[in-house]
Amino acid sequence: MNNDLIERYLYAVTKRMNRKQREDVARELRTLIEDMLMERCAEQQPQEKDVRIVLTELGTPQELSAQYDDKADQCLIGQPYYTTYKFVMGIVLAAVAVGMTVSSVILQILEPQPWYIMAAGWLEMLYNSFLASFAIVTLLFAFFYRKGIQLTEPFNFDDLPPVPKKNQEISKWESIGGIVFCVIFAVLFVFTPEVFSVIREGTVVSLFDTQTVRDTWFIVIAFAACGIFRETVQLLEGRYNRRVLTVSLVTNAISAILSIWWLAGFNLINPVFLNNMEQIFAGENSIVLTMFANFDTFFLGVMLFALVLDSIDVTVKTLRK
Repeated sequence: MNNDLIERYLYAVTKRMNRKQREDVARELRTLIEDMLMERCAEQQPQEKDVRIVLTELGTPQELSAQYDDKADQCLIGQPYYTTYKFVMGIVLAAVAVGMTVSSVILQILEPQPWYIMAAGWLEMLYNSFLASFAIVTLLFAFFYRKGIQLTEPFNFDDLPPVPKKNQEISKWESIGGIVFCVIFAVLFVFTPEVFSVIREGTVVSLFDTQTVRDTWFIVIAFAACGIFRETVQLLEGRYNRRVLTVSLVTNAISAILSIWWLAGFNLINPVFLNNMEQIFAGENSIVLTMFANFDTFFLGVMLFALVLDSIDVTVKTLRK
């Protein structure tokens, strides 16, 4: 039978499974629900209350989804926290791995070393980063589990979201890519701001005043954290809705404030870099020279434009549904 409540229930159960498992589990559960309804209603047409009773007997979507996870009982963090814990841990470790690798490559380009020293340094950074990330995420979810802190609202059939149409879904890979980008952004500006440089007459000249950038690390981390939080919510929701809209607008607003504070409140541009640009483009009416002379304003404009564009995009896609 085709019932909207059943389809929403099945979607809630299977939305975090891979495609093949999602199809197999949905098919199995749909058959099971139909059999339970036939047994309950006999020859009569099942009513809404019958569907609710049958689904209640099966359990909440989180409980049912956990039954299909053969590794859930192997973790010290119990359900319903373990599924979300695995999900978040995988994203964080992947993002850290990419960020640390990019940082190591940049350091090798700027300060060439024998390959084995570079590899040893990369492995050390990767090990320490993984260890710290694993410890933080695990302790956080262990605390949630021990204290019984609810990550989701109490289950209610009326709160089951509808199965999203194709244009309402949020791409999982788009969200993961956003998280990775935020991590790389933070790693580059906190650890290797020298990457934004030019080489003139054999000398590396950094675009940014590297010491000032490093001294404002807390702003960079806060900016990246807003982006990671926004993308994580989109990843967990998997669809455009009011929660995604609210989180996106709030985090984008905070990011905009941080951007203005960072780029307008500190002298981030290296004066030596500006002097070199003036010498290179001396006597020319070049838009490039104008851009570099006002690079902090230009960079701020780009960041604010991206944040406004993202807010408009999420708003339109949410309201369009």
